[in-house]
Amino acid sequence: MSKKILIVDDERDVISFLSAILEENGYTSISAKDGMEGLELLRKESPDLVLLDLMMPKKSGITMFQELRKDPEMSNTPVVVVTGVSEVTGVDFRNFMYKQPVRDEKKFVETTGLTQYTVPDGYVEKPIDPDELIKVVKHALKE
Repeated sequence: MSKKILIVDDERDVISFLSAILEENGYTSISAKDGMEGLELLRKESPDLVLLDLMMPKKSGITMFQELRKDPEMSNTPVVVVTGVSEVTGVDFRNFMYKQPVRDEKKFVETTGLTQYTVPDGYVEKPIDPDELIKVVKHALKE
């Protein structure tokens, strides 16, 4: 049985592109247009992985990610961030996410509810390279 991947992105073209890449590589995909719908589908469908855009209306990918990591039923679902946020902001988000030092872990956890391990399982920059996407997906799924 193929692994089910939830794509959460507000751009229909991106969803279609990601779905095609995933299906060509033997995965099944479902999609949501924002973080609210993404959380609903995550609870209902229990996908094996989430591909998550960050900049979306209604509920951003960042908020969705934080909520799913706090929920015991969803917290172990691997998440790969797929975003063009560095194009928009000029911030190297991959390094920001993975290399931010946690100076005072106890205070950080108390104020945010997050830990140093609350990072996504992978990161893919838009425009998307299909080979890199599949490599990151396989790594996140431990295949």
